[in-house]
Amino acid sequence: MALGASGLLGATGLPAVAADKSRVTADLVRLDAGIEPLVRLLERTPRTQCVGMLAGQVRQGVPYRQLLAALFLAGIRNVNPQPPGYKFHCVFVIHAAHQLSLDLPADQRLLPLFWALDNFKVSQAKDIEEGDFNLAAVRGRLPAPEKAWDEFRAAMADWDEQRADRAIVALVRSRGAHEIIEGLWEYGARDYRNIGHKPIFVANTWRTLQTIGWQHAEPALRSLVLGLLDYGKAERVNKFAFTDQVFLGNRRFVDAVMPPGSQRSSSRWPANWSRPGSQVSRVSGLVEAMRSLDPHACCRLVGERLGKGEFRAQAAWDAVHLMAGELMIRQPGIYGIHTVTSANALHTAYQLAALPATRLLLLLQAVGWMVQFREFMATTRGGLNKSDILVRPPGRQVKPRPDDSRSAIEAVLGAIGQDAGTAAAAARGLGELAAASKQPALLGDFASAVRQLIARKATDAHHYKYGMAIFENLDRVSPAFRPHVLAAAPYFLRGRKDPDTPVVTRALDALGAG
Repeated sequence: MALGASGLLGATGLPAVAADKSRVTADLVRLDAGIEPLVRLLERTPRTQCVGMLAGQVRQGVPYRQLLAALFLAGIRNVNPQPPGYKFHCVFVIHAAHQLSLDLPADQRLLPLFWALDNFKVSQAKDIEEGDFNLAAVRGRLPAPEKAWDEFRAAMADWDEQRADRAIVALVRSRGAHEIIEGLWEYGARDYRNIGHKPIFVANTWRTLQTIGWQHAEPALRSLVLGLLDYGKAERVNKFAFTDQVFLGNRRFVDAVMPPGSQRSSSRWPANWSRPGSQVSRVSGLVEAMRSLDPHACCRLVGERLGKGEFRAQAAWDAVHLMAGELMIRQPGIYGIHTVTSANALHTAYQLAALPATRLLLLLQAVGWMVQFREFMATTRGGLNKSDILVRPPGRQVKPRPDDSRSAIEAVLGAIGQDAGTAAAAARGLGELAAASKQPALLGDFASAVRQLIARKATDAHHYKYGMAIFENLDRVSPAFRPHVLAAAPYFLRGRKDPDTPVVTRALDALGAG
């Protein structure tokens, strides 16, 4: 049942916002009329009363899609996307929460929504402390539809927020969804400085809109463009300014070998470059290049050898995901998390992009970003340890018995949060068992168990984001490297011994499922 303008009564007795109180002011962005009352309810309900309110909406039959859309749009309207990260994770996490909910048992599928709502209220309060951002109505004259793309590209090149804002509105109102997202992938990938949040923003916005509906695209893409333009050209963040990064060189390389806008690769480029296929020796060599070369040299090497047909794109992606996992192992924490999640976002964009030139650019950016991460992380406190993801650490061998797969899974879950090295070794052993015993379903069973633990025990948006990204990455790498990627998973998951999150406990009680 849809939420009517007159409102519904939740379990706490809180009325949904009446029509006369839900009208937006002239300087506040207008949302779709069907979702506005529910968004206002989420905005206005105190954090301490949100569990009861949301449980009441569920009982009254408010559709899941409406609840998901309202959570996403509440963050879009109330939380500053600059910088894209920090408190804005209340928006980034929505897709991961949705994906996790799809993989949960039926009686647990709403738990991520309760967690996401609580997370939004924390972000909303933080945003108020830091200036109280609200996404305003678009200002100024929009460019003509036939000029909107040219205006948008010029504005993005100049890092001009107001021009880009008007142009993206003109595009949403005159062009199709797939055309627009195709034009946005490279802008997400061009700037690494906020440790990968920009492509994460693009990918998660697109994937969320695919679920909640394109009618919500205008405010979402306006927020996205603001986030993409953060830092400008000159500001140096996490070791790099914009012009120091690999994007401009990769853009020139792609323009030289691929016809811009063409649906086909150049005749000078191998026709099979993006077909499946990977060789262990080639991948190992690419990982070593990422460890030793500077970002620009590494991108040139990959581009030139890919163009000569020495390997295919899958080999490069295998190396990207291995390097991301290795960096997480070498420095567990916020930067390592984002090597994994940004590689995931760039690979998602690669899989969804239509144009060969866009796909090649995204692949080269992923290669360059892993090296940029390596260079930056080496300068941070503690630096990088000497772990090698391709080599099993001495004294860390865990070889579960083929007839005891459940114990193999529990060995990982029991060690997570207690001993990262033991958990990583057990995870690698589980991956090797799945391969050796030809039981790939073991990895699915492990992922399912992890997702249930995240739903009950997550305390951070990155538990959702990392938990979903690492298992997507696992599916995307060649089978030979799945045990290695799996070894990086336990460094930021939730384990059996972690306590349940209080908001989830309250949600289970409110839903009568505790």
